[in-house]
Amino acid sequence: MGVLTLSQYQQLFSQAAHRGDHESPPVRLTSGITPGGTLSIPDSLEVYRRGFIVRLTESLGEIYESVWWVAGDEEFFRLAKTFILSQPSEAYNLSSYGQEFPDFLQAMPPFPDLPFLPSLARFEWLFKNIFHLSQHESVSPEEIQRITQEGNLQFIFGPSVSLFSAPFAVYDLWKVRGTCHDGQPPVEWDHEQRLLLYKKRDQIFVNELDDVEYMILENLLGGSTLEESLTDTARQYPNLEQEQISKLFQIIFHTGIIHRLSTISEKPGAP
Repeated sequence: MGVLTLSQYQQLFSQAAHRGDHESPPVRLTSGITPGGTLSIPDSLEVYRRGFIVRLTESLGEIYESVWWVAGDEEFFRLAKTFILSQPSEAYNLSSYGQEFPDFLQAMPPFPDLPFLPSLARFEWLFKNIFHLSQHESVSPEEIQRITQEGNLQFIFGPSVSLFSAPFAVYDLWKVRGTCHDGQPPVEWDHEQRLLLYKKRDQIFVNELDDVEYMILENLLGGSTLEESLTDTARQYPNLEQEQISKLFQIIFHTGIIHRLSTISEKPGAP
């Protein structure tokens, strides 16, 4: 048997860390290890495996705090372990681990009476990402005056500005995380929720939107001009009123989510 390369050792260690409770570590790995102290080779690897699972469980718990709160300690640890053993960690930064956890919950719903868990997990992953994004300088009041003068304006939003839509009231659930419950969170969660998230003054803010507001913002974030977005929304909602549009622009200006204004006549990449 040839000498293992560093890459091969790393791969075998990963296999040893992700093995099931009743599986033995790879023979090629154990044959090249000299344990320290009084521990045997299998025991040494078992210490590493358990520590590895604990560290990744802690990382998942920090990101998916609300899911942990809903599931409870025992069930969350069980779910985390199953996920960890099925999803090898390839990231050097533990905060980057766990992106697939919402899909994992979607594929095998652990609690039929709590169908919101995958959506809640997706909200928490987005919240975590926004936390690490940079803030932006908002457009000046003078530039805002152009909105009433040009219909082909494009809104360039800050990097932390995101929209989130879910069939359940995930933000309401997230807000009461940590409170006592008897298996069912103490909020009405069985209804749709559309949200605007953004970072300002080193804090993350969340605004709840109605369907019209969400559609207009979704179009604007997708690159549509103001005129295109309003026309498309009016097609979907024929009873769209000026009062609804005015309310949305009050939200946009108050939150400061616009980084700058552009027009379709400007060349791409223009400052």
